[in-house]
Amino acid sequence: MDLQCGDLIRWVFDYNIYAAYEDGVVGYNPSYRHGIIMEVSKKDTNSVAVFCFDCPDGNWMIINLITDEIEILSRGHNEYSERNNN
Repeated sequence: MDLQCGDLIRWVFDYNIYAAYEDGVVGYNPSYRHGIIMEVSKKDTNSVAVFCFDCPDGNWMIINLITDEIEILSRGHNEYSERNNN
């Protein structure tokens, strides 16, 4: 997934319902958190720093693409990249 600074994203924070099966537990009816990507890690491109709009325990979160289910809601206009590429 190609995440960029300024992207509006949502990620699964928790599930409201869990079902247990013989081969494991599955979550249903996800609860989401929303935020804007402020920085993509240069060392680990699977990690991003996000300013969260609806996180009760703080505004800054580190989201990992491998462990978190992320969806891009809107692409941001990345002025920083445009300035550095010209």
